[in-house]
Amino acid sequence: MTLLYLVAAWVTGIFLADAANSSGTELWLVVGAGSFLLALFVRRERTKRLVLICLALFAGGAARTSWAERPLDNNHIGHYRGWSTITGIISRDADVREQHTNLTIEAEQVEQNGRRVDVKGTILAQVPRYGDYQYGDRVTITGSLLTPPEFDDFSYRDYLARRGVHVMIPNAEIEIVEHDQGQPWYTALYDLKARAHRTITRLLPSPQAPLLSGILLGIDTEIPADVREAFNRTGTSHIIAISGSNIIIVMGVLMRLFIPLAGKKRASIITLTGVLLYTLFVGADAAVVRAAIMGGLALLAAHLGRRAYGLTTLAFAVWVMSLINPLVLWDIGFQLSAAATIGLVVFSDQFTAYLERFLKRLFAQDTTRQIVKFLSEPLAVSIAAQITTTPLILLYFGRLSVIGLLANILIVPIQSYVMVWGWLAVLVGLVWEPLGELAAWVAWLPLTYTLEVVRKMGRWDWASISFTLSSTYAWIFYGGLLIVALLRFQHPDDRAALFRRLQQRAVVVGLLAGGAMVAVLVWVAALNQPDGRLHVWFLDVGHGHAVLIQTPQGSQILVDGGPNPSQLRQAVGDALPFWDNALDVVIMTQAEDAAIGGLPALLERYSVKLALTNGQRSDILEAAWKNQKTRVLPVTAGYQLQTQDGVRIEVLSPQTMPNSEDDSKLVSMVLRLSYGDTSFLITPNMDVEAEEALIQAGWYVGSTVLELPAYGRDEENSADFLDKVGPQVAVVSVGAGNRANLPDSVVAERLQAPLYRTDQQGTIEIVTDGKKLWVYTHD
Repeated sequence: MTLLYLVAAWVTGIFLADAANSSGTELWLVVGAGSFLLALFVRRERTKRLVLICLALFAGGAARTSWAERPLDNNHIGHYRGWSTITGIISRDADVREQHTNLTIEAEQVEQNGRRVDVKGTILAQVPRYGDYQYGDRVTITGSLLTPPEFDDFSYRDYLARRGVHVMIPNAEIEIVEHDQGQPWYTALYDLKARAHRTITRLLPSPQAPLLSGILLGIDTEIPADVREAFNRTGTSHIIAISGSNIIIVMGVLMRLFIPLAGKKRASIITLTGVLLYTLFVGADAAVVRAAIMGGLALLAAHLGRRAYGLTTLAFAVWVMSLINPLVLWDIGFQLSAAATIGLVVFSDQFTAYLERFLKRLFAQDTTRQIVKFLSEPLAVSIAAQITTTPLILLYFGRLSVIGLLANILIVPIQSYVMVWGWLAVLVGLVWEPLGELAAWVAWLPLTYTLEVVRKMGRWDWASISFTLSSTYAWIFYGGLLIVALLRFQHPDDRAALFRRLQQRAVVVGLLAGGAMVAVLVWVAALNQPDGRLHVWFLDVGHGHAVLIQTPQGSQILVDGGPNPSQLRQAVGDALPFWDNALDVVIMTQAEDAAIGGLPALLERYSVKLALTNGQRSDILEAAWKNQKTRVLPVTAGYQLQTQDGVRIEVLSPQTMPNSEDDSKLVSMVLRLSYGDTSFLITPNMDVEAEEALIQAGWYVGSTVLELPAYGRDEENSADFLDKVGPQVAVVSVGAGNRANLPDSVVAERLQAPLYRTDQQGTIEIVTDGKKLWVYTHD
């Protein structure tokens, strides 16, 4: 149990350091070292020693996370954007998709505008689907370097960043420069995998061949979309993923094969080597590495005559993997496999015992034993795994499979036959294909049975239902599960004593917990009080525009809202205190969805006292203003909004009240926000004509901070305009992976100031006391 406490402290440190965006690696190391030294001084006092070592592991996890999330080196390819020619080496086997092939490339050089620079780092290139791309090839890739996109329900940017990839090139042109530049043993491994995949494709028809490739090789990209959807609807998609069952079969086959030939000790070494090679062979995804570590520990324990405990081996695997890469804890596949393992360890034996007691009432003892042996994995084990994985499935995928248990009972028992005969077909087929066909025909039977069951059950309308679980409830569930697990593995006498102590101390614990919660709420409220400074957030709302302003005394003003309701609600919720549900003023610079599409959903929570518009009517907001009895005021150039704490917002454009049919770019509102000696020029969608009209009207546009107009397009950000503004800081609100590749690179070159981008750095917060500026990013 001690190892569980230590790893729990380590993991907690990782999550808290990530949530707090902590960058103090040295400080955490000092805390960890100090705690460890103190533990040495009190080593005879078990409780104090354990607490101090847990604190040391907590600090270690935080330090490892802050080091992993440190800024990229200056020569990293992740700093480059725009049209580029990159030379590098393919570092993994090709990932073939329906319309293209994904290549992971270790960059060596980048060329932009005729200038070539040595770089390092990894990029993802999407190249034509058909081509002879091999691991170790040195290639030249040409295309537009982009930040990976973010979608409403999935952040591709975060997904790739956890794998060390910060930029990608879609629709890239590729030229192979030379071959065999990688590690020879990796080349041999990937070549064997490619040959095995081709063998399966030749031996079996589709969809049996793609399904077997997914089960054995981890190549699941060729599984037809309708088949994949059927697996998702029936809760059986874990069949496709490489998991612990694959590792167990590999270990079992190797041990049985080599013990008679080499003895138990040497067979164990050969088996461990085989598991390592198989893990690399199938791609070394987080879930596979976790299973391989646990399998290796179980084999080592058996060799030493010791017993391997599931939770402790899982804890050790989690610690090793998060030590290498703490971001692995956010990998969905890893989370699901770890949760399933916890379910098996904590509940499967108990469910199997329940099943056996029930069947004893119906059958003889020998018959009961045989039935339990057959049903323990598909029934008891499946129930145990689903208990612990369902919250994650609901959280990430918003889908609950109603028939998942029945589907697993029908297909899980035969999956071992699929893997054994499938591997036999592959291995024999690699040597002599006609003989491999015989084994493939045998494998075809359980594969076809699996497909028929899944497809037929997946067609039922009620096979799955949409059901979304919030992260808060998921944390509550797993917190309760942790308590159950700890109690489950206590000795019965210890559990009884624990319950007596809890009952005796319930009142005291309740008062202490209540007081602690009140204290935390008081501190949160105190820390969120206005700090006497002006805060301006340029919110990350995708390819749109939204600016949130909090004045020194706490007045809150929102300028536009962007196109995405969920992103806007999250961005505003992150910036404002959780109890705050009112905005003093909302300013709508134009009546386009890119500016106000997310506002109606936001107004379901936040009330608004005053709304300022450029004079154009917005039908999607009329009902909200009416329900809230918000005062709506059309304004033109010359209007000023003054707060009691010295913040002034001036309207510089449009010069006259527009008509409903006027182009929104010509009549978009331009604002100048000033406080003390600092000022912000907010120009969300101003075009060239509006820019010229603004200058001709004689308005002073000089500002400390400039939000680039028109998402940073070249035409609207002329050298003359930028000179007149003379910003010390520039910000551009732009969506990740936008098709126009904005902002234009020439605009960044014209600027004589640092440029911050919401697509790369998330929400950008600028704080000022009227004299100095502080810039904070949320990437």
